Amino acid sequence: MLIRKRKTQEFTKWLLAKPARMIMSSFLFVDIVGFILLMLPFSSANGKSVGVATAIFTTVSSTCVTGLVVSDTASTFSTFGRAVIISLIQIGGLGLVTITTFFISLVRRKVGLRTRVLAQESSGSFTFTELPALLRSIILLTFLFEFFGFIMFATQFVPLFGMRDGLAKAGFHAVSSFCNAGFDLMGDTVSGPYSSMTAFSGNIVVMFTTMFLIVSGGLGFIVWRDLFSSVKTKKINVHSRITLFATAILIIVGALYILVAEWRNVADQSMGTLPEWQRPIAAVFQSITMRTAGFNTLNMATLLDGTKLLCVVLMFIGAGSGSTGGGIKVSTFSLLVYSVYSEIRGRTDIVIRKHQIARVAVQRAIAIFVLGLTLILFLSFILTFTEAAALAEGRFEYLDLLFESVSAFGTVGVSSANTSGLTTFSQMCLIPIMFIGRVGPVTFAVSLALREPKDYSSIFPEGKIHIG
Repeated sequence: MLIRKRKTQEFTKWLLAKPARMIMSSFLFVDIVGFILLMLPFSSANGKSVGVATAIFTTVSSTCVTGLVVSDTASTFSTFGRAVIISLIQIGGLGLVTITTFFISLVRRKVGLRTRVLAQESSGSFTFTELPALLRSIILLTFLFEFFGFIMFATQFVPLFGMRDGLAKAGFHAVSSFCNAGFDLMGDTVSGPYSSMTAFSGNIVVMFTTMFLIVSGGLGFIVWRDLFSSVKTKKINVHSRITLFATAILIIVGALYILVAEWRNVADQSMGTLPEWQRPIAAVFQSITMRTAGFNTLNMATLLDGTKLLCVVLMFIGAGSGSTGGGIKVSTFSLLVYSVYSEIRGRTDIVIRKHQIARVAVQRAIAIFVLGLTLILFLSFILTFTEAAALAEGRFEYLDLLFESVSAFGTVGVSSANTSGLTTFSQMCLIPIMFIGRVGPVTFAVSLALREPKDYSSIFPEGKIHIG
């Protein structure tokens, strides 16, 4: 008993030693609870358990706000099951630590140091002083954006599906859109299973509301708070400027490329089959949703190879830091671009808009980029073996497997290879990548570190390595 007690104490001490471990543990805890609930018979539409594989995949995809599914959400799960899924999406989008810290601050009025450290790491806050106000802003903004989305969706869904079903779908899609989850409830309508938003490509209200919510959730709460504060201060910090500028560039470039490349693509449910006035909207929607949202109005399988490759890049970059989205984040990508630009110009320091960026930020950006790219390539390599039969039959190509891998890591949720049609082993391989993509590759790596990092600068002599 003494040995067990000591081991338990050592494990607890190890768990609490790093905020990254607590964040990862919070997601694991939510996943376990969600898995148990979705395994229950009354979570299924037919009154029978959906099975271990479907339950665990759907749970992880929900908490990681990914949107990849192995069975259609609307036709597979009951009202209770859908409620569990949307709850997991909401928790996963905001982060359990963020939600818990907010309610602790309401009850106790005072948050401990350890809790502040955890919440700071989870929310992406820069300092302790801004943390309480930021947490309140996160909850308030989430409620306002999702309520706005609910009202707008309700005006369209209630006339189509009736009061009860229409309101349910409006609430579900509002949360799913803002949290960049990509889950939908259109599978039990005339559009059929796995249809996503293809039936609404001509509905301006639904399209623009969805795009607005995706971008709003993907910018990050720090950016929104900074924008509101700028009304008084007339200043926007460098992080917000980079995020806003990079987001705008990625949306515009992505939309223009998709519009030009796919304009004459007349394959099944492709852009060429839409009326001409709908095509620009579809292009902008696809450019926005590829950066971690996961909805689609076009058939991903029929996209041209060049468009799929562009989508891979957009999914890998992802949304803003401290947002509900995934990917390596636009600030990380921007910092890498500025770093390369500074190297080309022969500058030793990285200066962005008259602000010098710390080297530790660049090192972290490089680590995130390399780890993310390594995970994606490794997963796509594994899938070539698990899906060897499908590749041989010509059902899809390697690019589709790479597309699937990036979609899982970037918590996007779109698929050109049809996730439900993959082998069970392939689906299970996607689960850890979705999890790592949501908590962050560096956060995941740090949480598993058994030893504290040491500073070797005063121990070993400097080594010279030729680069390039």
